[in-house]
Amino acid sequence: MGLIERSPNDNTGGIVRNNFIYRDASVQMGDVAIGIFDSPNTKVLNNTIVLNGTYKNAVEYRFADTTGALIANNLTDSLIASRDGGSAQVTSNYTQATSSLFVNAGAGDLHLKSTATSAIDKGTVSADVPKDWDGQARPLGSAPDLGADEFSTTTTTTPPPGAPTNLRVIR
Repeated sequence: MGLIERSPNDNTGGIVRNNFIYRDASVQMGDVAIGIFDSPNTKVLNNTIVLNGTYKNAVEYRFADTTGALIANNLTDSLIASRDGGSAQVTSNYTQATSSLFVNAGAGDLHLKSTATSAIDKGTVSADVPKDWDGQARPLGSAPDLGADEFSTTTTTTPPPGAPTNLRVIR
């Protein structure tokens, strides 16, 4: 969110939530997975990010005008960090995720396994995230799960979407 012109703000507000982001280190290097740059009052909630060492930070909040941001309930294998004076409330995130927490991380299936105890019921309730990636209600247990998936033993999971085709980027 942001990082275009910085005058006075590239973006104000908005929510980045319930995303599965996976990067295969043998295929590509990269930059930050979610960046809020010059973007006050922006929320980054319940995302699952596995970068496999391709960049040091999963989420960055950047520039002095990034204030009032909230970064909560994210499940990552990389850090959440301020750059260039950005400020945010950073709470209830787990930044040491491993592939063993997920059904099939290498295939992009970042649904939680029953053994993902570092993520299950570890989040805080947010009215901004009433459902998970699959559309299941949050929370199913005593508290919301970290990341985009709310673990359930009774609900079938939706496979991750395939790679986009016929994609065109316009600048």
